[in-house]
Amino acid sequence: MVVLRLIGRLFIALALFTMVAGITIWLLGIDIMTQFGQLWYDTDIGSINMAQTIVQRHLRIPAFWDSVIVPYLLLRPAWKAMIVLFIVFLVLGGLLLRLGRRRRRRARRSRYE
Repeated sequence: MVVLRLIGRLFIALALFTMVAGITIWLLGIDIMTQFGQLWYDTDIGSINMAQTIVQRHLRIPAFWDSVIVPYLLLRPAWKAMIVLFIVFLVLGGLLLRLGRRRRRRARRSRYE
């Protein structure tokens, strides 16, 4: 249960980091209508290649990269992709926190009270 709460908190932190990064990109005057994949490529080509390698080879789910990440993140405008990432991380974090919460014990009541 502690592990689920820890991972949930990490996802919440990722969601907040994504929100701050999106606002920072906007405040710096970077064109937020640029495709997210192009923005990521221009910022750090090595990390996008590493992410693709991890998903396709190490996790062994190449269809996830081609059918989910590319159309729903990399081909969208940067502002839309940041919102999608924020929502996904926030929902995953909330679900993991909910699953990892401590169960409350109910006090037993006697029948004769």
